Amino acid sequence: MMQQSPNDIWMQILSELGDIAREDIFLKQTKPITLTDSQFTVSVPALFTQEQIHDRFLTSINEYLEEFVGTGCRLNITVVQPDNNSTPGFSSAAAATSVLPAKETRLDPKCTFDRFVVGASNRLSHAAALGCAKEPGDKHNPLFIHGGVGLGKTHLLHAVGNYIQAHHSHLKVLYVTSEIFMNEYIDSISARTTAQDFRNKYRTANVLLIDDIQFLRGKEGTQEEFFHTFNELHLNSNQIVMTSDRPPRNLETVEERLTSRFGCGMVADIDPPQFETRLAILRQKCEDYGYENITDSVLSYIAEVVQTNIRDLEGKLNRLVMESSVREEELTVEFAARVLGPLSTQSPVVHHRAITVDDIQEAVANYFELKISHLKSSKRNRAYVYPRQISMYLCRELTSMSLQEIAAAFNKQDHTTVIHACDKIQERIPHDTKLEQDIKLLIADIQ
Repeated sequence: MMQQSPNDIWMQILSELGDIAREDIFLKQTKPITLTDSQFTVSVPALFTQEQIHDRFLTSINEYLEEFVGTGCRLNITVVQPDNNSTPGFSSAAAATSVLPAKETRLDPKCTFDRFVVGASNRLSHAAALGCAKEPGDKHNPLFIHGGVGLGKTHLLHAVGNYIQAHHSHLKVLYVTSEIFMNEYIDSISARTTAQDFRNKYRTANVLLIDDIQFLRGKEGTQEEFFHTFNELHLNSNQIVMTSDRPPRNLETVEERLTSRFGCGMVADIDPPQFETRLAILRQKCEDYGYENITDSVLSYIAEVVQTNIRDLEGKLNRLVMESSVREEELTVEFAARVLGPLSTQSPVVHHRAITVDDIQEAVANYFELKISHLKSSKRNRAYVYPRQISMYLCRELTSMSLQEIAAAFNKQDHTTVIHACDKIQERIPHDTKLEQDIKLLIADIQ
């Protein structure tokens, strides 16, 4: 394992942490430096970035280092000031983007309306997004799109921006995540002299596209700044489009004056895609990646197995293609069933009443003859880790809780611990009959 470079190890860790972590603004500022048996050193450009990574990701990263490098290997985060003339306290990332020209919008050119597969589950959101793209500031302003992870919210956000750039090139389009907004706001406070640049950047945009607005929850100062930014843009008929994992009314610890404004325009939801839409998405992915000779029967099988979201569909398709290539076997339905598991173990959980985290923790604790405090502890022995991971997985499947809320329910500061637990359980279900039986019995008990 030590033959691998620090960059190789870092890429493996980011892959394990999942989509949310890979897009994290702080992790993106991290640079791998050295790797030994006992220490993996990375550099960051600012103390605040160091603190954020330490508080939110340290536990999970150390767990992966033990897995990839060896027992006892720990993360060391060192602050290396950028070699430039930026204002002290103002990070290089923020300095590079303090005032963005209209064309530097962080938009993904591949995310267009033409490449968005429309079905019954997303038709309303697609129509609303296209409407405000054609008539920015006049139709559906603000537009608030909400839905679960991996259902296409971010794709629509980028599609709005790309359409406006193509058809209304004189307008200034700005895409950011709420974490980027918060980070740049904090930088503007610490640098003091950049506060006006920050406000000019956001309040002069003709189109503001902001992703994952739910991460403003509990951040009073950032909410205050966004409130004034929102008012300034809306007063001048500038288009605002936001995405979230929940509707405005469910954004706890977000000020009511903000949530009322979020809902004053158009609120549209995206649900998990139906079978026909999933199949159409898979066909498009095959075309995008140049996957030839994959039969419709195989794609139909994947569409039946994966009933969650688009990212899972894409991930399972890529896995099958890679496994087929590595094993030098034909990609058939039988091969897919061996790799992905039978349909019966992959169908989404159906429940008929509101299930709480307390219900799940009590059921799991009783099933494994533990105390609930054991599930919430930080002990790493298998007697606790296995039930704890199952509990987190069931919370993700049976409730509408966010990753952060699940982490808090188990006394974890880092939501990537929940991602890791859910991924581990999901991967093992098709190959572990005891785990599958445990989960089925627990679900029956909880429901």
